[in-house]
Amino acid sequence: MKTKKLISSVLVFLITSIAFMGCGQKQENTTKSSSKDKKELLIYCGAGLNKPMEEIGKSFEKKYGVKIQYTYANASQLIGQMEVSHKGDICVLPSDEDYNTANKKNLTLEKKDLAYHIPVIAVPKGNPAGITNIKDLSKPGVKIILGDPKTSPLGMLASKLFVKAGIEQQTKNNIVSTVTTVNEIVTFLSAKKADASIIWEDNALNAAKNIDIVQIPEKENLIKVIPIAALKSSKETELSKKFIDFTASDEGKAIFVKYNLKPIK
Repeated sequence: MKTKKLISSVLVFLITSIAFMGCGQKQENTTKSSSKDKKELLIYCGAGLNKPMEEIGKSFEKKYGVKIQYTYANASQLIGQMEVSHKGDICVLPSDEDYNTANKKNLTLEKKDLAYHIPVIAVPKGNPAGITNIKDLSKPGVKIILGDPKTSPLGMLASKLFVKAGIEQQTKNNIVSTVTTVNEIVTFLSAKKADASIIWEDNALNAAKNIDIVQIPEKENLIKVIPIAALKSSKETELSKKFIDFTASDEGKAIFVKYNLKPIK
């Protein structure tokens, strides 16, 4: 009798275990399937805009359950990647000129303008070289770091500002280094390896612990607009539109303000 009860107990245990394992396997498969089916957007974004766009991406993921993947670089590099790969859904570029370049290459659809991109003179904390205006960058002995004028839109912008100020030739001897992204310039200035640079106001304000700003008067400046646009390569057109609308919404603009950008009303 005891033997029969023992066998019966063992059978019940085995049946229960098998059923439980089956449920577990089913749940695991459902989880894997759900993860696999989760939609994703690939977004090309200017490196200097990484902080606000990361937060916007996380807010969008939380709200719509869509995975956001960013590729960060300077605008020239991003446009090159879009052109070669023919992949991706959206681009967020530092200026209208960059958008026009991408559009002429037949890469983008209609844009929306997000915020102003304002060039400033950035100097190490305390402004050791005593820079007060853009013409001071042409003084002998002033060490300047810039974006590479051949590959970096910010470097090209600096060259145009120097031409506008009539100091293009004088500043050439003062350039100690050129880099590809604004983030590299911020690191360079923070370590006091140069006296000044031309960067975006928001990047300088976000690094205010190590960097001071010298404003460029509006009549002497070349203020840009940050655009966002869907790519013609996108297979997620409706989802791309939803992300663009979200980025341009009051919620998105509030994030831009948080990171010292001035949204377009």
